[in-house]
Amino acid sequence: MIKKIDKKTLKESMTDTAIAMPIAWATSFGTLALMMNMGISNAFLISAIQTLVLTIVSVVRKYFVRSAFKNSKNISNNQTLAPR
Repeated sequence: MIKKIDKKTLKESMTDTAIAMPIAWATSFGTLALMMNMGISNAFLISAIQTLVLTIVSVVRKYFVRSAFKNSKNISNNQTLAPR
């Protein structure tokens, strides 16, 4: 059984993913380059630090994306309810 797709949720998910991909790539590259310049060669340590940094960046990014979509929903609801 195929359920109805929530287009607004799909749009938010696709937007968040499109924003996330270049941010994650740049963050991952940046942390890797920084650690290599610092002489860190332990793969486990590099992986752990990258995971921590990417998680923090991801939570912050998602907060802003979610807030933007929530605000746009509130704005459209106010315009719909406004008297003409």
